[in-house]
Amino acid sequence: MIRRVLQKEMKMEEDLDYINVLKRATKLLFGNINLLIFLFLCSLPLFCFLIYFELSLQTTVSLASQYLVGQLHNWDYYYVRQDALSENLIPLLIQTFLLYLFPYCLLDLLTTSTIVSASWIVHTSGEEPPLRFGQLVRRTVELCRNRIEGCLITSLNVLLLSTPVFFGFFFVATNYFYIISLIGVGNYSYHYIDLDEGGGDYYRSYNSSFDIPVRMLFEAVMAVFHCAIFLVLLAKFSKWSSGWNMGLIVSVLEEGEDGQGIYGPDALTLSSYYGRGHEKRGLQVMLVFLIFTIAMRMPCFCFKCTESSKGTRVLYTSFYVGLICVGNMIKWVACVVFYEDCRTRVLEKKGDLEIGSKSKALAA
Repeated sequence: MIRRVLQKEMKMEEDLDYINVLKRATKLLFGNINLLIFLFLCSLPLFCFLIYFELSLQTTVSLASQYLVGQLHNWDYYYVRQDALSENLIPLLIQTFLLYLFPYCLLDLLTTSTIVSASWIVHTSGEEPPLRFGQLVRRTVELCRNRIEGCLITSLNVLLLSTPVFFGFFFVATNYFYIISLIGVGNYSYHYIDLDEGGGDYYRSYNSSFDIPVRMLFEAVMAVFHCAIFLVLLAKFSKWSSGWNMGLIVSVLEEGEDGQGIYGPDALTLSSYYGRGHEKRGLQVMLVFLIFTIAMRMPCFCFKCTESSKGTRVLYTSFYVGLICVGNMIKWVACVVFYEDCRTRVLEKKGDLEIGSKSKALAA
């Protein structure tokens, strides 16, 4: 009996391994043609909007980098030289923020709830042959219809919790550029007027510059320091986002004793309960997709897509947005698989504890 319990626990631990979770999610998605087609059609609106959003984001990042580089190289005169650049950058920042806040978040929420519902139905369905396309659509709509409001509340809670992390990323980047700009890239001078003991005034001029090796060492130390903070924030964000994503899944799939959905802080608390002891695996799963998303965008920013022809820019943006949407589908299917394994493990452990308690009571 003990050996059987140990074998079961070892099997469940193996199922929760992040590589196994990714394999099972990929197999579930690409092993069911009806699920794949349905999720592809559901992701089309998000795909189309993301192309426009990414083009706007590329322009914003390009102008922001020009502005920051201008600060570094023209510290004494950037107020004069970069007025025009600043006037263009601020409206773009506001536009990109508003695009992310309303259309993107809403489309992403609808797409996420659909992916979670459909993959859950297929994952837990023991029917042979597999569900037909019409059946899958009908059951998904029935499941999502009464859960959108709860998912929206949970999503707003997640947005509220994640905002400080995004501000942390922004602060690290801004602080690094500010410190580097203070040391300048060459000699600088400053002047002031002082009063002598007789009441007269005289003019002093100081020329000051960092020694090049000292400056290079200082910049390297600052880069390593801020990079370390950035990586810590990235790891924390990935770990927390695993619980937040499971909270969204709880809002879609579960309901309370009163028959109403579980959402908001209750959903996040329940997801934390399910994922307790498996934070490392959740972190690993989220890191895989976060790094994948960043890696897809980096070539465009590094090779300055904004300076290429419009057709080439749109074509490459469409290509990597398509890959991001595919990664998003696999991510949420993986989250569903991970959620189901964690939930099953918790419920079985709870059942074993109840059986053990009853056995002790009978023995007494």
